[in-house]
Amino acid sequence: MRKLLVIIVTYNGMRWLERCLDSVVSSTAQADIFVCDNCSEDGSADFVQRRYPQAVLVRSESNLGFARANDMGFKYALENGYDFVYLLNQDAWVLPDTFTRLMDAFLEGKWGLISPMQMKPDLKTPDRRFKRHYHGTMDPVDTVQPVRFVMAAHWMLPVWCLRSVGLFSPAFTHYGEDNNYCERVKYHGYGVGVLPSAMAVHDRQDRKMDKSSRARQNCQYSRVCLSNPDSSFLLQAVWQPLRQCFMSLRWLSLFPVRDIPALIKSYPELRRWRAESLSEGAFIIEESKQ
Repeated sequence: MRKLLVIIVTYNGMRWLERCLDSVVSSTAQADIFVCDNCSEDGSADFVQRRYPQAVLVRSESNLGFARANDMGFKYALENGYDFVYLLNQDAWVLPDTFTRLMDAFLEGKWGLISPMQMKPDLKTPDRRFKRHYHGTMDPVDTVQPVRFVMAAHWMLPVWCLRSVGLFSPAFTHYGEDNNYCERVKYHGYGVGVLPSAMAVHDRQDRKMDKSSRARQNCQYSRVCLSNPDSSFLLQAVWQPLRQCFMSLRWLSLFPVRDIPALIKSYPELRRWRAESLSEGAFIIEESKQ
């Protein structure tokens, strides 16, 4: 029997939590639940404890961000003999057969990370950001489609891949950590893919990202490029400040330009973390010491 741990990071997510967690409980594949609450103020942690007592609940005293909170779930999986981990956004949910289909897909090929089709709640249209990066077939076939990147709202990883690739890089807390992790999975020789026959929902259609948030996210992408093991650090160190200048002109926003000194100041640390992130089981040992 395959042992699966579903990791959910919560932060003021009461709007979605019942749908999200009920979908895990109703899955045809048995799954344990690990919830890390990032210091919610809307009663999310109390709701999980009351409604889902079988879940492992960690109440963080501060907002750890997406990456560090998920790392806590990763470490729990490594320490407790799980075969698979599934990262599930609080604003997302799975169908009854999603987990089973994904676990079966790892029997073929050297896949390190597979996502289901990430759909809007109507289950007819792909999530807009998912569609931006997925160019494979829309037919519900059981053949995994290779992708360069898929967002971490829905990720399944076998624990052997997790042991090899390691935890999320400390260079990222929110935005960019999933890009970087996909690049590291491929660096270690494993595939990143999407299984068209498996479907799940990412419910964020009524949320619009303002210009300031888009600018911050794209500035974070500069750090992703500097951390990419397949690119030249020196080349990116020169190009990314220039790219942020162009971003300021394009969006008529000063934020990308104002971020450049902080970006350049972070170069030594980013270079060190980039080197460490390529080692076997990156960050697992040092995180365990904390």
